[in-house]
This record gives sequence, structure tokens and C-alpha cells, in this order.
Amino acid sequence: MREGALSGRRVLELADETGVYCGKLLADMGADVLKIEHPGGDATRELPPFWQDRPGPDHGLFFLYMNTSKRGLTLDLARPEGQGLFRRLASTADLVLETLPPGRLDELEVGQESLRQARPSLVVTSITGFGQSGPYRRHRSADLVAAALGGAMYVTGAAEDPPVRLAGYQACVTASTCAAASSVIAMLHASLTGAGQHVDISLEEATVAATHICGIGKWLDDGIVARRAGTSLFNSTPSGTYRCRDGLVYLMVNRPLHWQALARWIHEVTGNEGVLDPLFDGPSSRRQPYRDVLDGWIGELTARFTVDEVYHEGQRRHVAFTPVNTAAAVVNDPHLAARRYFVALEHPRVGALRYPGAPYRLSETPWRLARPAPTVGEHNAEIYQGELGLSADDCRALARQGVI
Repeated sequence: MREGALSGRRVLELADETGVYCGKLLADMGADVLKIEHPGGDATRELPPFWQDRPGPDHGLFFLYMNTSKRGLTLDLARPEGQGLFRRLASTADLVLETLPPGRLDELEVGQESLRQARPSLVVTSITGFGQSGPYRRHRSADLVAAALGGAMYVTGAAEDPPVRLAGYQACVTASTCAAASSVIAMLHASLTGAGQHVDISLEEATVAATHICGIGKWLDDGIVARRAGTSLFNSTPSGTYRCRDGLVYLMVNRPLHWQALARWIHEVTGNEGVLDPLFDGPSSRRQPYRDVLDGWIGELTARFTVDEVYHEGQRRHVAFTPVNTAAAVVNDPHLAARRYFVALEHPRVGALRYPGAPYRLSETPWRLARPAPTVGEHNAEIYQGELGLSADDCRALARQGVI
């Protein structure tokens, strides 16, 4: 079996939900990611939903998905013995990924400067709410806070309703993706120069960057404050969900040629002459005042067809229609099946599960799910005894003391 792109790299992960996806991206690319949890297990194990609605440390679907390919060990960094073990592990690592408050690693005497004394090439990646510097660096944050302050919630939902929380942990995933890419660059730099770096990722800044076409960036670029308008996008007119005979489709129109293709289709099917008026040609901004009228005309078109018919005819005409799928439809999607997207993996506590597969495909260094998410302390003996050389008696004593 060919090795992953990051095979041979070691990562120590001290991450909550803010940065756990970063560790997953690196692990699925072949890095040896050691997920370090407090004795008793990480709090993210208790995040719902749970497999078969059975709460428990090994049944949380968030944890099961976000920690594939990692090895797991327990360690209390507040104890001097735990700090010593962490320093030994860090001396063999290429990257430390952490989501603790700024300065907390220094307080625990395992900050980046002390760790680099033994490992000058070590990269430390920190993901926090507002970064390591600045007036808000001590403020607490979360996915909800970042989505609100970053502009994503301001443009999501119906205009007459309160802001709507985004599904999942999209701000955390965005920050983790930025952190993973930045960490790989920093590790490459360390390989070439021997010098480690500190990668500073702000949850807030990552969210702002991801919402640039509808949030703060739209104000900076065009002086426009985008506002929520139901399922439609401020920057794309027409856009939104439309009813078909058997479900919903989503549409986005941005470019003038896309609108013209859609207008011709509406005219062919419904006989509507008004849709061909040159008044609606040009960029999305030309059509924004007529959004409600256009939505009605598009609804007349889609109501005559099934979701599959609209989807495939839209593809043929280069109009961006896509099905609004249920979870069951996604799991049974023929395209994803043909691409072998879902991957089956056996977990010792919950059995065989099907996981979302590769977010990208690398031909020479393939992505893969190497193992299921670890159980609490699953690899303690393997790492502490097999790699650090502690005896079984030493490990039992450390466990009794609550160090591991």
C-alpha cells in the first residue's frame, strides 16, 4: 500500500471541537496524530448526535467522524509528571496542534519556546477565538460566536426572523482547514530550514474570510451590507430553493449567460415572454429589484418536473440546479456510489459504520481512513511503554495518580 502524503510526520493534538478537524485532515493524509485527552476522556466525546441515540463516550458521531486515523492517549498536563511526558513526546514530533487559551501552554511549562529547545524544527499551530494577540485575545469564543461576529449568521435565514445558526460546526471546520494548510506549509519550511514556526489561526478571521462575498468583504469591496433573504443568496439573483413535483432543488445564477440560458428554458416550457426582457440581462445586481417576480416564474418551471429532471436538464443547459437532498438520498446517491465516496470502517464499540470519504484524491499519496476513532486511552500502553520505554508498573502508578 502506498504511503500518505504526510507519512512519517508526527502530530500531538491538544484540540477541542475548534481544531479537531485539523488533526483529522492531517491523520487521513498519513500523519501519526496522537490525540491527547484528559484522563477519563475528552468533552467532545459527549457532543450529540449519538449512534442509535445511545449517549456515551464512544457513541458520539461528531467524535467518531472527527478522530479517524488518530491514535489516542490520556495525559494530565496540569501535573508535572504529565508535562514531562508531553515534553518527551514533543521531542519526537513535527507539529503540536492546540486550542488552549493564549499563554496556557507557557503556564503549563510546555510552551513553544521551551519545546523547541529539544526540537528546534517543531511547528506549533494554535487555533483560538481571536488569535494570540490583539484586544480580544482573552475573550472566549465558540462556533456560534464566530458565525455571528463573522457575518455568516447575519445573512442566513428569513429577513423577518432572527438570525439562524448554521448547521454543524462550520466556523470550526473552516478554521481547522486553514490551520491544516498552514501547518503543512510550516512543516515544509521546517524541513528545508530546520526552523519551526508558530501558526496562529483565529476562528473569527477564518470565518470572515469564508464569508467574504456576503459578509464584511462585500462591504469592503462594494460598500454593500448584505442581508438575509430566506434561502436565496444576496450576491446571486435569482437563487434559492424551488419546489418540484417530488421535492426541492436549489439554484444559483451569477453570470449573464447563465441567466439567459435559464430564461430561454422558462420561455420554452411556459411560454412566458416577459422573462426574455433585456431588463433582466447583465449581472445579478440588475435583477435584484425583481427577485420576487423571477422566483415566481422559476417556480412555474420547476413545478412541472421532478427533481431529477430539473437537475439533469439544468446540467445540460449549464444552469446550476442541484437537488436539496435528504440524508437518506445522500447516502444512496448513485454518483457518490460510483465514486466509492463512502468508506466502511469497523469500530470496536459501535461496529461497522460508513464514513464520508476523501475530500480530495491524491494519485501518488492516497488519502485513507487508517483506523476508527480511538477509545479513551486506547494506545496508552503502545505509546508509553512501547515508545517511551515506561514499564507496566510505571504506567499503572501514573494511572492511579491520575496522570494518564
